[in-house]
Amino acid sequence: MDENVENVQLRILEVVASGEEGAVCIVRCLSGMAYPGMTFSVSGGVGEGAACSFLRLEWIERYDFRTDILDAPHAAKVNLCGPMASQLNPDATVSSVARSG
Repeated sequence: MDENVENVQLRILEVVASGEEGAVCIVRCLSGMAYPGMTFSVSGGVGEGAACSFLRLEWIERYDFRTDILDAPHAAKVNLCGPMASQLNPDATVSSVARSG
């Protein structure tokens, strides 16, 4: 499943809820295919002074049902977890990163 990792981009459309451990967001998949467990980097659209951070995609929900994939150009509600998740803003774009190991 990692063959499309370098091509996945998600645009944050709305931040529904956020806390210390993560953020629930409405996103649109701009490219590739996202699935739970993927790691994303974010470098723009976060609070002042944030340089770069990594987020983990915990779950995807479409039409009130959990699903295993989100592909372009569809939108979904997702849970992104990581230290900078609470600072995500609408219009931020997150890009997938390859898993190490």
